[in-house]
Amino acid sequence: MPSQNIAVQRQVYEALKKERRPNESFTRLLDRLLHEGGTVSDLHGAWGESSRGRDRQALAVLRGGRGR
Repeated sequence: MPSQNIAVQRQVYEALKKERRPNESFTRLLDRLLHEGGTVSDLHGAWGESSRGRDRQALAVLRGGRGR
């Protein structure tokens, strides 16, 4: 099966690592999280007050803007 590498910030990686179940790959974790329901806006502010600008930028990118 082909694979693709992605880059995430350290705090995102650590949060994903904590969310991962025993013997669950990161691929299965991401698939599970993507299909559990909810929306991207539910994640707004999930990484704290200091990331608010990055939240806005990420939402702009997801909406098709440049985020800058």
